[in-house]
Amino acid sequence: MPNVMQQLFVMNIDPLLKEYAAYRAFHKSDTVINMRIPRPILEKLKELAAARHIPYQSLISSVLFSIANTDEDKPQ
Repeated sequence: MPNVMQQLFVMNIDPLLKEYAAYRAFHKSDTVINMRIPRPILEKLKELAAARHIPYQSLISSVLFSIANTDEDKPQ
């Protein structure tokens, strides 16, 4: 089973970006986080974002938004 990073690199990120953009239209980002990640991961994220002509922070936020809003982990 591929890990989360492998899934991110092969998944279609565009729907995540659209969903996050719609969310951001009505919800302002009001919290700042500081995190350390390995440089190769950040560089890959920057490459993915550049290929889509978006800021890498928006890419990261859209992925975090998607993870936070999955129905998989919610009790039924």
